[in-house]
Amino acid sequence: MKTLLKNGTVVSGDMSVREDVLIDGEKIVKVGRNLEAEDAQVVDVNGKLLFPGFIDGHTHFDLEVAGTVTADDFETGTRAAIAGGTTLVIDYASQDKGGHTLKEGLEKWHKKADGKCSCDYSFHMSVVEWNEEKEAEAASLAAEQQMEEEVQDMIDQGITSFKLYMTYPAMIVDDGDLYKIIKKLNEYGCFAGVHCENAGAIDALIAEAKKEGR
Repeated sequence: MKTLLKNGTVVSGDMSVREDVLIDGEKIVKVGRNLEAEDAQVVDVNGKLLFPGFIDGHTHFDLEVAGTVTADDFETGTRAAIAGGTTLVIDYASQDKGGHTLKEGLEKWHKKADGKCSCDYSFHMSVVEWNEEKEAEAASLAAEQQMEEEVQDMIDQGITSFKLYMTYPAMIVDDGDLYKIIKKLNEYGCFAGVHCENAGAIDALIAEAKKEGR
């Protein structure tokens, strides 16, 4: 079905101009002045601003953290997104500690999101374990190879950005693993975002403040 938006002001990254917009299904097929389309439903948007769909690259829907769960799940969160003009959200999927794989983490988040979203969605992947067995060199190399394969699997499924945490017991990776992960992601051309905190120093400051009655 085609829709022709007439008499609106199209807002782009560098200008605002009074133009019409022709949409075919979910795709904008033409933008220009005085457009005509006999088979389109015409909507007069005089006085309205026409924006492209916004992208929210940092959401946390249905996330269990610190003994609670974030207020919005994928159903309510993406309904709110659409109401505000956001047409794509990128949420943070996460691997779980305890020998779980990145693939298991992604599957877990797909179960939270699939069939519930009102807008397009994708994921970043949080890596919380890397090369866990350090005692035996053979086991270490095998674990590292497995993680490399898992990163490639994420890329094959469209996940090219990853999140690393320097705090929170359920998420934190030590500095050595942080270095290895960032180095490996760089080799794959992936993006690494880091939640940067000095967890040990913060814990010491908290303990100090409590001891002083603050």
